[in-house]
Amino acid sequence: MNKEEILAKSRKENNSEYEQNTYKLAGSIARIVGGMLCALLLIAEQFITGHFNCGYYLIFCVMQLIHDGYIFLRTKSKLHLFSALCFVGVAAVMTYGYVTDLISR
Repeated sequence: MNKEEILAKSRKENNSEYEQNTYKLAGSIARIVGGMLCALLLIAEQFITGHFNCGYYLIFCVMQLIHDGYIFLRTKSKLHLFSALCFVGVAAVMTYGYVTDLISR
């Protein structure tokens, strides 16, 4: 390999790593904003209609559960296991609230 080929390969690898980090950061930001939006919609609906719709937060919790569960399965990270288990609990409560609300209508 000549010098130019080595440099080109190095640039490609560095760009790929930069791209992966960018996607990770974008996903993290999207999850944070999505959670905040779900919470805002939940609170706004409670104040405006007096109705507490758990559907918004249920979808968000399941997305987070899948995300953290997948990371745990791949990396065995105890932090992601704990987070996934927390989201299992919150999703269960939100599912109960959502189903109860549907039945009471």
